[in-house]
Amino acid sequence: MQDRTSGIEAPATIVFSVFYALFCTGFVYQSKEFIGAGITPENLLSTRDWVGSEEMRFIIYHLRRTAGTIIIHSFLPFWYLYGYSYFTSVIDGNHGSMSEFWDHWPIFWYSLMLSILLPLTTASMVWFWSLDGWRRHPFIRQLEIYANNNTWAEVAKDIEIEFRRIDKITVRTTPIEKVVVTDNWIILISSSPWRMRLSHQSDISLQLASCDHHQLSTEGEIGGSQYLKIEVKNRNPDIPSYFFRIISTEFQNLQDKVRVSINNFQNISIFKNVSERFVDVFKEQISENARAVFTDELEPCIGCMAVTANVTILRNCDSSIGDQREDNACVSCYCRPMWCVDCMGKWFASRQDQSNPETWLGSKCPCPTCRSRFCVLDVCLIDNIEP
Repeated sequence: MQDRTSGIEAPATIVFSVFYALFCTGFVYQSKEFIGAGITPENLLSTRDWVGSEEMRFIIYHLRRTAGTIIIHSFLPFWYLYGYSYFTSVIDGNHGSMSEFWDHWPIFWYSLMLSILLPLTTASMVWFWSLDGWRRHPFIRQLEIYANNNTWAEVAKDIEIEFRRIDKITVRTTPIEKVVVTDNWIILISSSPWRMRLSHQSDISLQLASCDHHQLSTEGEIGGSQYLKIEVKNRNPDIPSYFFRIISTEFQNLQDKVRVSINNFQNISIFKNVSERFVDVFKEQISENARAVFTDELEPCIGCMAVTANVTILRNCDSSIGDQREDNACVSCYCRPMWCVDCMGKWFASRQDQSNPETWLGSKCPCPTCRSRFCVLDVCLIDNIEP
């Protein structure tokens, strides 16, 4: 293979080796590009619906998925050695045939034969697991701990019923791991069959172990991202403690779902996303503005319906009458108070330039009801005085 611009000839085996290394890395660790292109073990195993549906049969789906995944991964060394032999013999023309290459380099031939044993051994192990309804699969050992006088299938059925509910939480902790939190269970699922962790919420305590910060966010979040390492401690001595990582923006959702509080003995400061941090600053600024007095009964906030409306828009900034003719000038708003300060702050943030959060506080926003333009100085907290 030759680079026409520089005239440098690159052996096909080197190009193949680099490409195959990148492919294996993306395929095994499931990068976003591979997931988007559908190059995943799950897609390969979905042929003829062999793995089934995760939504309907959560445990069976992951028993088959992990078993099939390790078989697929076990073929990767074989295809590299075979591909290298082909490229060096046929494409580069270093040898007359692949057989001649193997005769000249017997170590490649022996390695190729050994690599065939790997998928055969793995397939035999998976076959052994599948006997007696997958009873020997490593996942089942975790289920049997909670079976007591029942069977592991009954525990699996309870988990699958809870997984079908829409209020479960699924958090992708790494490209190959995720945590599922249902009403009663916390389940750490990995591509590896030995990495499954199962805990009943009545038997655990949760603790923030550490955190790490990254200036760049894979989700494109402005200001970087923070990852929290959470330890799950089991009171059952048969189940070891384990850790998982989540992004800080998922922390509150996790806390709301689990039964126990997540202890923060190290006083780790948990970062919020940009919009949530802006709402905190927005509320601080609003508290310094002039307050409005209302004697009428206030209705629930139409944004969240959880609290009573407690802010209104009154023009208090320095916009003059002449400024009102300008497109960007603040104008008077005559709407009834229908929003709480949190929802108003979220609305204000959502109407700003998301790529420049440093300009949000000094920017303007249309009223969510009548579209009258206002700024932060025009938002007033309400003192409700009953008549």
